[in-house]
Amino acid sequence: MKNVFRAEIYILRHDRLLWLLPVLYCAVGIYAGFYDHAVMDVYKGVELFSLPEILNLFFSFSVVTLTSYAIGGDFSRRTIRNVLSAGTDRKSYYCTRLLVQVLLTGALFACTVLLHVICHSLWPQGDADIRIAFLWQKLVIYIVMVLLQLLAQVSVMNAVCYFVRNQLVAIVFGIGMVYLEVVIRQAAEMNGMTSLQALVDFLPTNVIRDMFAYAVYDRVFTGKFFLYGLSAVLIIAVSSAAGYVRFCYAGD
Repeated sequence: MKNVFRAEIYILRHDRLLWLLPVLYCAVGIYAGFYDHAVMDVYKGVELFSLPEILNLFFSFSVVTLTSYAIGGDFSRRTIRNVLSAGTDRKSYYCTRLLVQVLLTGALFACTVLLHVICHSLWPQGDADIRIAFLWQKLVIYIVMVLLQLLAQVSVMNAVCYFVRNQLVAIVFGIGMVYLEVVIRQAAEMNGMTSLQALVDFLPTNVIRDMFAYAVYDRVFTGKFFLYGLSAVLIIAVSSAAGYVRFCYAGD
């Protein structure tokens, strides 16, 4: 397992295209940190990490694309077949590969969070006389909740890669999935389909977009907020299990 982990880290480090991601994530954190937060600064809560809605979509698109590119590329380059022929068992490969993507996603997200909070703290907006003290404990819970949604998308795309076994197909599927989550939610809302809307509200892309409201209006400790976390854990468990069964028991 250690050898597979080191090999995957080595591949990621020497893929020049992937080096664009830290730059993009850092740019997002810095830009959002200096964004106009005049409205949010009059509320207490987690306003230091309230990204504009368009940037929240950036996370979803980047995560599904990165996961599809990295894991789907293993099939396109036949890396998996070479690794397995060298004696690595499927369970170790699957778990290690998923772990690498989880760590990579978490590290990139952490960079964005850190830069965002630092920039916003150094260059606050709004009326300093009415700004309420920031609550760090709520920030931690808020960030963990967003991270869970991103990891849910990693797990889903990881499973998709083992089913479609093609890098390009996986990337297209992931981008389409993000679009569909948003479109179905908007269509359900416009047509009064409350049951469908209630269901798609818990899909990762829609949850991340809704985080803005929880930051501004200080709704972090509400029941629905924690249900978002529970739904993400369920998605992670089901998709990881599905990908594992497909890869370990369905053959090449």
